[in-house]
Amino acid sequence: MIDKDDVISAAALAHCVPGAELLLRRTDGGRITVAGHSRADLSPCTFRHLVAEGPCPIATEVDTWLGGIVPGGALDHVVAGVYRSRYRRGERWFVASLAPGRLRKLFSDLDCDAQVADETTVTLTADLELGVVIVKLEVESGFSEEQVDRLALCAYANYLAEFAASETVHPSTDQISKREE
Repeated sequence: MIDKDDVISAAALAHCVPGAELLLRRTDGGRITVAGHSRADLSPCTFRHLVAEGPCPIATEVDTWLGGIVPGGALDHVVAGVYRSRYRRGERWFVASLAPGRLRKLFSDLDCDAQVADETTVTLTADLELGVVIVKLEVESGFSEEQVDRLALCAYANYLAEFAASETVHPSTDQISKREE
């Protein structure tokens, strides 16, 4: 079963990564193509808008009709929640659920390959409708794909650790909630 957060992340990436495509596999066996070309069923902008709209069935009942999402076009899955641009060698992307200020601090304190990190530009794009931040890591071309992938995975792992630390368990109720910033 697909998770709503996965759909939000996919919509955000499709909207931000130039040339990204998504293949939405429906539970009834049908398929929907999300892309910026004329053969697509939905444009990335339309898909993003539909996902962001609360009362729309595509957003509220996604787990009843959507069985899977397959990235395509310029979007390649690297590992975990990290994606690369197929046509822009040094670009890596992921979607975050922390405020941009916290993400900036996180990236300034990265304990990764310093040489690669020094040549990396981090661009944060907040999507207020979807409630996420799209993170683009852009590394100069002098490094191997493996080095860039390792840096992106390190950055993503640091984000996940920070995100996990931002949640607390209330002992009296065993409920998880996000701490105030």
